[in-house]
Amino acid sequence: MRAPSGRPDPPVRAVIADDEPRARQFLERLLAEQGEIEVVGVARGGGEALSLVAEHSPDVVFLDIQMPDLSGLEVARHLRGPDAPVIVFVTAYDRHAVEAFELAALDYVLKPIRRDRLDDTVRRVVHEARDRPYAVARQEAAVLGMLEQPFVQERLEPLRRLPVRHRREVRLIDLEQVSRIISRDRLVLACAEGREFLVDYTLQELERRLPEGRFVRVHRAALVNIESIESYAGEAGVLVLRLKDGTRVEASERRAAEVRRRLK
Repeated sequence: MRAPSGRPDPPVRAVIADDEPRARQFLERLLAEQGEIEVVGVARGGGEALSLVAEHSPDVVFLDIQMPDLSGLEVARHLRGPDAPVIVFVTAYDRHAVEAFELAALDYVLKPIRRDRLDDTVRRVVHEARDRPYAVARQEAAVLGMLEQPFVQERLEPLRRLPVRHRREVRLIDLEQVSRIISRDRLVLACAEGREFLVDYTLQELERRLPEGRFVRVHRAALVNIESIESYAGEAGVLVLRLKDGTRVEASERRAAEVRRRLK
């Protein structure tokens, strides 16, 4: 969207994701010199990139292909939809170009990056980002957020269903279907239906929001649905929970006594 008449266009907001420090720094420096793009977040892996996108709602994401936990292609698959950021791949590998463009990537830049090549990419990114209806989508999201704000702030009622992210939409999952909620690589994930879904709450917030007595904190990075526990036993001094889906979860020494009490 164009800025009002007489005002300069705001910078296009970007997130960079690359596991190579020098590559990240070089790209960030080139973008800073170009002047039309503001880097609002830098990620070392795919999971961190998704977190930064959720936090900053950037206009464009510059993605390497090969990264820890999630590849650039996997990240791009999570960022599809009418309000998704522009995707630009920056990689040393040319063999993924076809798949990248099938994911609606705007550009595919090969390393080592040439300044003139990046200038061309930036022109295309700026044109695409400012002409796409991002501002409208964000205004709609802000209005929805304002409507939901009293519910979130008051925290009077426990959650009856868990909101999770699924293909750029929010899906509501019945708590009975959630076997556990875990924190991994700075993400909070709900395990249900044999899959993992991204959750926007922290584990600390969920402890306050979930119905009392339904979930138990078994260690620093996991909440377990008590109804999903099939059996438990002490093994080599460690309390081990076996869930109905076959998962084996160990309770920390500090949490073991409370877990035993809740299970009884």
